[in-house]
Amino acid sequence: GSERFDTAACLVRYPDGVQAMVDVCRQSSYGYDQRAEVLGTMGMIQTDNVYPNTAKIYKNDFTGNADMPYDFFLSRYNEAYVTETIAFCESLVNDSPVPCTGEDGLVALIMAIAADKSAEENRWVSFREIVESVYCENPTECQMIANSDIFPEGFRPKSKPEDLLVPNKQEEKSGGGNIFSKMFS
Repeated sequence: GSERFDTAACLVRYPDGVQAMVDVCRQSSYGYDQRAEVLGTMGMIQTDNVYPNTAKIYKNDFTGNADMPYDFFLSRYNEAYVTETIAFCESLVNDSPVPCTGEDGLVALIMAIAADKSAEENRWVSFREIVESVYCENPTECQMIANSDIFPEGFRPKSKPEDLLVPNKQEEKSGGGNIFSKMFS
């Protein structure tokens, strides 16, 4: 699988022409490194690594942070995990939508499988190709069915990712939209 790659890059091309580039290095010599940058015609947003403090050093031979970034994801994202857990519990208690849906997880899974398949086969892989090879029997059990005779022709999931999930009752009540129709249409 993809874990065999120490350093990798992934280019995502969206139907409207937008491109996204993901660079990954599992063996960064200066600590656990995760940064993000979005550049558009109207501006840019950038996130940086999380450091133990905000001190920076400016000298003739060095400019940068006084400390190394946190070297473990639990140290770096502790606040995010706590916030996500609280939001999830509040949604259970208040019977309100969860902040991260099954659809969000499925989109991430489809993207990860596509990147892995692209690296393995050394070619472009469409998300639609992956969507057509995943079957979810229920919200917690999904499996790959590509080139499988598990379903007779006509019963395999087709190109609509939203068909892979059971209906979201909260969205049905509110008449809300669906992330898949925006991403894969």
